[in-house]
Amino acid sequence: MASLNTLRTKGGVIVTIVIFLALLAFLIGDIFTSGSSIFNQRKMRVGEINGKNIGYVDFLKESDYVGNIYKMMWGRDAFSSEEQEGIYNIAWEQFVMQYSIAPGLEKAGFIVSGAEQLDMVDGVYISPVVMAAFVNPGTGMFDPQLMKMFMSSVNTGDGSYALWQFLRNQMAQERIMSKYRALVAGGFYANSLEVAHGVKVGNESYSGKVVGKDYYSVPDSLVNISDAQVKKYYNDHKDAFKQGASRDIEYVVFDVIPSEEDYNEAREVIFGIADEFAASDAPMQYATLNSQDKVDTRYYRADQLSPEIAAIAFGNDRSEMYGPKISGNVYSVSRVADVRMMPDTVGAMHILLPRSERALADSLAGAIRGGSDFETLAMEYSADRSVAQNGGDLGRFAPELLSEEFVDAAIAANVGDVYVVESNAGVQVVKLTYKSRPVQKAQIATVKYPVDPSAATIQKAYQEASAFLTASAGSADGFRQAVNDMGLSKRTVRIKSTDRNISGLDDSKEMVRWAFNGKKGDVSTIMGIGGDYFVAALTDVREEGYASVEQVKAQIVQTLRNEEKARMIAAEMTGNSIDEVAAAIDGQVKEINDIQWSAFYIPEFGVEPQLIGALSAVEAGVLSKPVEGVSGVYRFVVTDVKDAGTVTEESEKVRLETNALNYVAERTMQALTEESDIKDMRVKFF
Repeated sequence: MASLNTLRTKGGVIVTIVIFLALLAFLIGDIFTSGSSIFNQRKMRVGEINGKNIGYVDFLKESDYVGNIYKMMWGRDAFSSEEQEGIYNIAWEQFVMQYSIAPGLEKAGFIVSGAEQLDMVDGVYISPVVMAAFVNPGTGMFDPQLMKMFMSSVNTGDGSYALWQFLRNQMAQERIMSKYRALVAGGFYANSLEVAHGVKVGNESYSGKVVGKDYYSVPDSLVNISDAQVKKYYNDHKDAFKQGASRDIEYVVFDVIPSEEDYNEAREVIFGIADEFAASDAPMQYATLNSQDKVDTRYYRADQLSPEIAAIAFGNDRSEMYGPKISGNVYSVSRVADVRMMPDTVGAMHILLPRSERALADSLAGAIRGGSDFETLAMEYSADRSVAQNGGDLGRFAPELLSEEFVDAAIAANVGDVYVVESNAGVQVVKLTYKSRPVQKAQIATVKYPVDPSAATIQKAYQEASAFLTASAGSADGFRQAVNDMGLSKRTVRIKSTDRNISGLDDSKEMVRWAFNGKKGDVSTIMGIGGDYFVAALTDVREEGYASVEQVKAQIVQTLRNEEKARMIAAEMTGNSIDEVAAAIDGQVKEINDIQWSAFYIPEFGVEPQLIGALSAVEAGVLSKPVEGVSGVYRFVVTDVKDAGTVTEESEKVRLETNALNYVAERTMQALTEESDIKDMRVKFF
């Protein structure tokens, strides 16, 4: 009874505790779930700009937006890998402008007024953005008519409005940046000292006698560099060791190349094709259906063909076959498909209409033959707007570049004729304006058959890569040991965060992404690149910021060692003449001739900018002090100074100011970006 009473009185407390613990567990679980979400969000960042995280999804949305704009501008459904990379760069630049550059420029008072925006599209100073967007394909020049046609068709309900909004934004950005560049450029000028120096060194060239001693002539064992010296140099020159993010990798390639059996199999196939090809009554049709490569349907003169094929094409027996022959990894066999008399060049004007408008085409052709103006009708009716604005003039071209129907009609026509041609392009009203003298040309049908690695060959290369990966045991040290044990050749490369492919390896994004998502010592899985198999090891990781002392220690030690060697060598270079200095160091006097200040290389001495600069600063006939160069220490005497007298103060001032303006144009955006707090991590994803 007492126990029951105790339970009744304390039961409320127990229930309260249980509820509290349940709530606490729920809250802790929620915190961990939220923490995981936050962690995932941080992992999915493609960058950070002035404290603003750029998420993967946001970047992808911006890239898709920019991509859709350029698809409309270029009339494309897809991009090449290089073009897609350009789209990603434009999207990133938009984020940099939005979160880094634009706020500062706006705060500084840089704006684009409404009147300015109007002037950029319909005024004296047309925006470069507009001029680049509305280019006539026929002339390659800005076409105001194309712009006006677009402006009149802009509709808020379709893609034209999105395109116009994008162009407006780009126009404003370009105008603001041009104002900022103009402001910065206004602070550059060439002062009298710079001009005087430029005139002097621009006109003068120097000859003389030089004696030098290389750093390597002093044994490294004579110079001890302590860790304290390295640390002090690092701290004193820390800005020199600022770096972008990069990765060092080593990789091994397992080539997938056709075996002897693969060549034999391909040979049997191509000789079987050759028998069928020889019996075919339609060589070009057969080649089109059976060639592994696109068939060339153009016509060629004898001097444009190889001697062997030309001998067949313009000989007595045109049914003779050339091949099978092998070049590299491709077999080919050729036959003459057609020989005809045709011009090298024709000129024409055309009006392009839909195929359903044959009656209109006939009517227009009749009107032109009756005296109507071709150019006026082309501007009014032609669907080919790229040349309609030029009166339909196609210029002069090789006839085989157009459809077979167009070629046949042009060959049959005389200059001045107006006729109608139907092809896959539509219905064309054509006026022939030029035709060169017809010459004999041949059309060659060629079947190509590449020798590809068989499945067995590919599997063998993969097995070799797999055996190597197993031997590497998942570590960079194991990777190197496996390279030595298996007698393989490794390659070393440093990848920067701005790289999207490894130099010399097309389509190697997979390896780049792996390197930037891994940690030091990792070994990759087997990667297929360009048809071959690769295994890589991540040997060093450098993050954006400052290189560590250990990473640059060897470089600092070499610099400090050379500085100490320079002091030792300079102390040896005693004497009052160049010959005495040479005797003191057991060296040789060498002559230099006509060295200009703008040079970077001296024969016999190599790249020595300090020595070149010193030549212009020491009077002729005076023995110089020791000059510490890139490779050694030098003393010299200038024996002759020639003055060309071609550089004037006026020309030098123009050169200096022009260089300054070019520098502003090239460096402004780069400098603004460098001053921003930007972490670009796109390489991990794209």
